[in-house]
Amino acid sequence: MVESIVASAIDKALETVLRKVVEGRKLSTEDLVVLMLGLFQGIRKDVTETNKRIDAINDSLSKRIDALYDLVGKNYEVLSRKIDETNKRIDAINDSLSKRIDALYDLVGKNYEALNRRIEETNKRIDETNKRIDNLYDLMGKIYEVLIKGATTQRQ
Repeated sequence: MVESIVASAIDKALETVLRKVVEGRKLSTEDLVVLMLGLFQGIRKDVTETNKRIDAINDSLSKRIDALYDLVGKNYEVLSRKIDETNKRIDAINDSLSKRIDALYDLVGKNYEALNRRIEETNKRIDETNKRIDNLYDLMGKIYEVLIKGATTQRQ
């Protein structure tokens, strides 16, 4: 609730400052602070949305991993039952079962590699987003410094 009140206050103050900009009036230090707060509020919303996307991706990957574990578990149970049923003929079908198990391990390995690639891609996207946020923050700091120096120079 407090956040919505603060956000509303910042929005109203930002509207006032933007009217000053449209009218071509000088901005005070307080006006510049309001602009910065508005920008920070936007950045915070972007970060919150990014975090929600990351959480959604994480949930999706967790579900897929759980499904993979279930699939491997079910396949293991099926293979165990077949081995128990065919214990008397184990020597004759040993090659066949070995091939099936190898194929299952290959499938698990491929799925594991695919999941790792997706996780790496997600991490890269997160890193890129963080870099973009850092660059934006640095740029806003520079703009703030220029505006403050400009305001200070104009006062003098």
